[in-house]
Amino acid sequence: MSVDVVPSPRRRPATVLAAFDATGSALVSALLALALAGGAAALLAELARTTVTRARVDRDAAQAWYLAEAGLADTVAAMAPGTTFTAVLAARAGGSADPPAGAYAAELRDDGDETPDNPAIDVNQRIVVRITAAGPAPVRRRLEAVVGREAAPFFPGAATLAGGVSNLTGDFRLDGRDGSMETGCTMPGNGRTRAGVSIPEAAFMPLLDHPEQVAGAGGAPSVTRRAPPDLTPLAGSDAAVRPAPSTLAVSLGTTAAPQLTVVVDDVAIDGAVSGAGILYSSGRLRITGTLDFTGVLAAAGGVEVTTTGTLHVCGALWAAGTPALDARGRGVVHASSDAIAWAARLAPLPARARVLAARELF
Repeated sequence: MSVDVVPSPRRRPATVLAAFDATGSALVSALLALALAGGAAALLAELARTTVTRARVDRDAAQAWYLAEAGLADTVAAMAPGTTFTAVLAARAGGSADPPAGAYAAELRDDGDETPDNPAIDVNQRIVVRITAAGPAPVRRRLEAVVGREAAPFFPGAATLAGGVSNLTGDFRLDGRDGSMETGCTMPGNGRTRAGVSIPEAAFMPLLDHPEQVAGAGGAPSVTRRAPPDLTPLAGSDAAVRPAPSTLAVSLGTTAAPQLTVVVDDVAIDGAVSGAGILYSSGRLRITGTLDFTGVLAAAGGVEVTTTGTLHVCGALWAAGTPALDARGRGVVHASSDAIAWAARLAPLPARARVLAARELF
């Protein structure tokens, strides 16, 4: 009987198996480490890209916000002084909602101040201004503001003229320093110093033998060049007293009982006349006598003070025409914020636009 002998399998030494296991584990660990490192690198790269993009967007958004604020300031500054915003709505209503990058668009609309609402007419001296400022896509910032009028009427000079000056003698003074300073101005005044005279850019101002006779802000002579407000709406005021030029009274209101006086024609004053409040002439005011007035004196056809005439104004003088002022006589126009504010109670006077409230729209 034969017996087959089967050889037993050959076993690897334990040291070889241990080395093999260690090598395999190291390889797996290395692969995992490489995978983790690659993932971390990708994450860091994406984070860096996102951070750079976010920083760029934040920078562009900040620039767009400053642009929106500047656009609001420019839009408000461009609004002419007035009593309502109806003319502004007619001229600038609407606007592009999608301005190009680096630009802004202004949209003006009424605030719904009457029933039924008329979007073309402002009755409460309030409008809404919406500014859209665009940066590089997709950046866009929107700013909405309620715009009203300043409380103080706009008179940049003691004499605010819509035309030039033909004569200004050394006996006639224009004083923009608010308060009663050797002028007989009965209103004390507590406002800022104005120019002695304000005239438009192209208006004529004669050479002065005595520059100190035009006193106020900016040295002597104190002359500023500003676009004047429009006082012609005063002619249509329902609260006005309307005497005929030939029957002009010697008293046109007092400080105790001021009045709004409107004369639809040229006015000649050859006697002694005093008044308080507002005196508006749609024609030329010619003074050969004496006029003493507290408040706002306005003449759409200009003011002429002859060699025999004397004019004293405590408050403000406004005149248009060619020339707007011809002062060959004597007198003084002295600015007084108190007298102007006091006169504004009788009828609305033009004031500059200002921002009342603002918010960001998202």
